Formats: sequence, structure tokens, C-alpha cells
Amino acid sequence: MIQAFSHIYLPCRDVQESIDFYTGTMGFELFRRWEMNGRQSAYCKLNGVLLELTLRDNTPAATDNRVEPRIGLIIDDMDAEISRLRAAGVVVEREPWPAATFWGRQAMIRDPNGWVISLREYRAPDSPNFNDWVPDQPGVTRIS
Repeated sequence: MIQAFSHIYLPCRDVQESIDFYTGTMGFELFRRWEMNGRQSAYCKLNGVLLELTLRDNTPAATDNRVEPRIGLIIDDMDAEISRLRAAGVVVEREPWPAATFWGRQAMIRDPNGWVISLREYRAPDSPNFNDWVPDQPGVTRIS
């Protein structure tokens, strides 16, 4: 039986730069780092979920400017977090807006590899464990 997420894979163009970003700027913890077949990789951990950073040349910074988010993170104060990240030199891809698929706000930033990260600020009582969400934005209908 599947129990939980093990890890999320994210190619990066520079493993150390990515470790610095995710640990120093985003609050992850470096869990493990290794080299295999000449390719460096690392696990950065956040609340028990591992983000696997592996050296690859297929990142948006190396190939194109894709805008689709790769990962989503929960934050507790959107305005404060956007200000903090902007002051740290993080690119804000999209300013905060009212979310459509949960109660709260959303914004998007970019990591050093060009990957888009979705930031979510839930409005109580909504959360990833709240089952009674009802859409409050036009054009959204909950179907399950």
C-alpha cells in the first residue's frame, strides 16, 4: 500500500546553487548529498518530504521559459514571505492573487534553475486536510 510521498525530483544546473537556495532561502534542510556515475545529487528535506536535486541540463534556465509550477509550498503570511523572498533576490514570477481551488491566496516564484514554485497561503479553516471546501471564485465548481 502506498503510504506517502518519498521524494520529488527536480533537475538542476548547479547542485550547490540549488542546495543554497532551498536551504538558505526557502528553509529546507540538507539531508544527504552524493555522486553517482559522475553526476551530483542531493536531498533537501522539508517536513519529511525529500526534494531530490540532480545535476541535469534540462532545466528551464537552460532550455526555455516554461511557466508551469513544479512544486507548491505552504506559507503562513503571503505578503511577508513575498517581501522576504524579493529582498533575497528571488524572482517573483506572478504576484499574489485570490486562489480558485482553495480558500486563500497564491503567488509564484522562480528558483535559480528557472523552475516555478507555487506559494499557497490557506485561509482557515481550509488546508490540505480540510474536506469541506466549497469554491468561492466564479467559474469553479467542485465535482468531488
